[in-house]
Amino acid sequence: MPGDVIDSEAIFAPLAEFRRLGLAVSGGPDSLALLLLAAAFADRHGAHARFVVYSVDHALRPEAAAEAAYVADAAQRLGFAARVLRWEGPKPTTGIQQAARTARYGLIAAAMPADGAEILVTAHHLADQAETVLMRLAHGSGIEGLRGMDYFAEIGGLAVVRPLLGIDPADLGRLVAASDLVPAQDPGNLDPGYERVRWRQMLPQLAALGLDARRLSRFADRMRDADLALTEMATAAMTAEPASGSGRITRAALVRLPRAVATRVVARLLAEVGGGQKPHDLAPVETLTDRLRMEPALKRTSLHGCLISSDGATITVVREAGRQAARQSAVRSARMRSDTSVTRN
Repeated sequence: MPGDVIDSEAIFAPLAEFRRLGLAVSGGPDSLALLLLAAAFADRHGAHARFVVYSVDHALRPEAAAEAAYVADAAQRLGFAARVLRWEGPKPTTGIQQAARTARYGLIAAAMPADGAEILVTAHHLADQAETVLMRLAHGSGIEGLRGMDYFAEIGGLAVVRPLLGIDPADLGRLVAASDLVPAQDPGNLDPGYERVRWRQMLPQLAALGLDARRLSRFADRMRDADLALTEMATAAMTAEPASGSGRITRAALVRLPRAVATRVVARLLAEVGGGQKPHDLAPVETLTDRLRMEPALKRTSLHGCLISSDGATITVVREAGRQAARQSAVRSARMRSDTSVTRN
């Protein structure tokens, strides 16, 4: 029984506020374990109608369609409604994993409202969290990135919850092995051409040195606490006017702040004024912050779609004219498409 390995009550009881849950099930061992845990919970509470299973056929491998169909059949045998979604159209030749992720969430997000599903449950687990932290560390992320994946998140307007983040994937694998389900094996999960796979293959060596997945996950939890504290302090310190394409803070205020908070303030101004760009590498923002704090006046410089200047008293951030024009053009184009659609209908 699933409860002998992992407590399904602890997984799903905290989600009681949601009337219906979507389950993202690819057919791999982790997501099949999530399916089994949902079945154990539903059997105990007579709550099968609270779940709907989504499996996406990305059409990237010949086996994908059969794998998605297998998931749907397994879900229905366990008493759940299930839908297979297919990623149609041409596929990119580079960045395929990110594109597939975006397509997957987009397809599920589009399907959920008709099913009454309010949030999507994924099978991200302890090792996934560890890999994410290592990747972001390698990319130069600051505290905001090193918090890893959150329990609750919003991805492109889709509400996502990851209740297995503290679960060892080995326990998930044992759960599936004890069932009659046969997990799919995606060769992409073993392809070292993908960065995440390289970090996954490195984890056993790091664990041998004392840096195992659980320790990395605990580190992410601490970074999350620090990030929340920095966010509160930065919010209290900054004055931004993103609607007008500008933001400002007094240089004296920036100098008084601890460096980490000052850097967060500058990063927030750049993100809000520049249109939400979120660079992986924090180093350029740290360098800019140091200049703004140390130099009495700063002639106009640019970073992340913004122009930044200081007259010695006030630091001003404005959106680059080209970026603002491009944004306005995109808005006009979207409105024209919408108007055309209404006219045709």
